[in-house]
Parts: sequence; structure tokens; C-alpha cells
Amino acid sequence: MKAARRSIAFFSGLLLYCFGAGAAMKYASTGLPRQVYVQLGGRNSLPVMLGEAVAIMVILFIVATIWGYLTLRPQRRRHRPYLAWMMSGVGAAWAGWLIFGAFSFALKPRAYSAPLQSLLLSSNAAPLFGALNIFGVVAGVWLAGRWAKKRQMQLPSTRSRRRSQSAAQDETEADSTVSTVGPQTVSPPAAH
Repeated sequence: MKAARRSIAFFSGLLLYCFGAGAAMKYASTGLPRQVYVQLGGRNSLPVMLGEAVAIMVILFIVATIWGYLTLRPQRRRHRPYLAWMMSGVGAAWAGWLIFGAFSFALKPRAYSAPLQSLLLSSNAAPLFGALNIFGVVAGVWLAGRWAKKRQMQLPSTRSRRRSQSAAQDETEADSTVSTVGPQTVSPPAAH
């Protein structure tokens, strides 16, 4: 069962980051109404791009916190939340997206002329697909792990209950047995 919970945590982290990257691309392509962009200096201005990146990061943080808590929460006290396994799944997915983004970036020569702020902040721009997105997901999973650990500590301990029950059974069995004194097989030492 321990291996199954570890696998679930790892693949949940992997799927969480892939879902987050896809959702971030969808949110970034949706955008705001044109009047808002005109008032803030255009779609490619730094305040607009930074605002969109932070808004997407906050959405991913909330989604990652809920997703991570539902994955990591223990049902019994002895089930530890496997936060490291979920984080490693997130890291593996991020590395996969980074490699995909590097190949995608290399195959599109127009991407070389894009401004640095667009490459760092835009969720549609390879190779990073929004540098703040990974921080939102990692922070959300970390917070979910803390909440899951707190829930684990609040649950009753199943092992101590079993130990106390088995100790009580041993004690009652010891009281119920009758002690009999048998004949001595060794003679007492002789006094000189």
C-alpha cells in the first residue's frame, strides 16, 4: 500500500503540473477586453504582462493547493502524506515541459526576437511557458502538504490503540491463569 500511495502522489504531481500548464496557456490566450489593454499601455507592456502572470500564478496556486490536499490528505494517522513524491512528480513534469519548450523555441526562428519579458512572463511563450507558474504550483503543493501533515497529527493513532488493546488482553490472560506450586525438584542446600 505504501508503494501505491507513493505512485499516486508522484503521478498526481505530474498530472497537476501538466493540467496547470495547459490551463495557463488557455487563460493567457483568453486575455482581457481590448479597452483594458489600451488604458494600461497595450498588451505587451510590462504592467499588463506582470499582472496577467501574477493572476495566473494565483489561480494555479489555489488549484494546486486543493488538488494537492485531496491527494495528500491521510485517512489514518499511520498514512504519512508523501509530499516529496508529489513534488518530484511536479518537478518531472516541469522538466518535461522545459525540454519541450526548448525544442519548440529552437524550431521557431521568430521567437528569438521576442522581448525577454514576454519569454519570462507569458504562459504561451516557449521555453518557460510562464516562469511564475512553477512557483504557484510548488507553493500550492507545499501548503497542501503542510495541511495534510497537520490533519495527520489530529487523527487518532491506530498503532497505539492496537498496542494498548493487546497489552490489556495479555494482562487479562495473565490474571485468569491459576498459579500452582509444584513439587521441588532440586533439594535445598545443606547447612554445615
